[in-house]
Amino acid sequence: MLVFARGGAYTSSMGRQAKSIDLFAYTDYRSYLKEWYARAKASRGGFSFRAFSKQAGFNSPNFYKLVMDGERNLTQESLARFVIGLGLNKQEEAFFRNLVFFNQAKTHDQKDFYYQRLLQSRKFNQLKPIERHQYDFYSTWYHPVVRELVTSPQFDGTAEWISQRLYPSVTVPQVKKSLDLLETLGLVVRTPEGGYRQTDTLISTGPEAQSLVLLNYHQAMLGIAKEILPEVAAKNRDVSTLTLGIKRERIGQIKKRIQEFRQDILKLVSTDTQAEEVVVLAFQLLPLTILEKGRPL
Repeated sequence: MLVFARGGAYTSSMGRQAKSIDLFAYTDYRSYLKEWYARAKASRGGFSFRAFSKQAGFNSPNFYKLVMDGERNLTQESLARFVIGLGLNKQEEAFFRNLVFFNQAKTHDQKDFYYQRLLQSRKFNQLKPIERHQYDFYSTWYHPVVRELVTSPQFDGTAEWISQRLYPSVTVPQVKKSLDLLETLGLVVRTPEGGYRQTDTLISTGPEAQSLVLLNYHQAMLGIAKEILPEVAAKNRDVSTLTLGIKRERIGQIKKRIQEFRQDILKLVSTDTQAEEVVVLAFQLLPLTILEKGRPL
């Protein structure tokens, strides 16, 4: 427990109140810092950014605010000082470090690495038990396919039946785990006859995790497409590429057309409640040039 003199940054009661915020409920460390500061300020009117800087050993009196507002990132050194200023224990410190590096990651691989470390936290999983299941769902290509196959009129309710119909091949134990995952997420439910049926449940993650898991899914699907493309007969596929030189304003217009077409396809198949085939329809619109120095892809 942190106890400081009345002229300093904290009192014991303020420390208890600020610590009542559960760090493990957050996937954005800046949101945590905002809430932590608000609680600390409310518990003692004399608390300030300057007081925190003094306790944590920062020369800048408003460094906390700059980090909180996204104008500065934390480094290894400044992160260690924040741990002291926030009064985190060892378990909280480990989670906070991974959370900071997850939020500040520059590449997808880095982000994915630190998110997996967050998922290893027991307290995080207690507060957000569905997060790992969502991550697993989007990180493996066949989970959505299994969900569609359960609507087939020929489905006999067994994992063996699904395993025999997946391409590339997926083992029976993998299918069983997939069905368990889908059931846990509420995407399918068991029927009295011993089979499964789909539900209308949607998976929704927070913005930080959502961009990560969706990119995992897109990468998985691109990998599968690359693997099976040579094996699929031409009559059963349509793959084409257009390489175009366009005005930049066309990108938004093309995206709008793709989105409208996607909605048309969804309407077309909306009445197909019994799946006879499961297909993936992929759209790709990617920049292949950098025409302005420093403009990111």
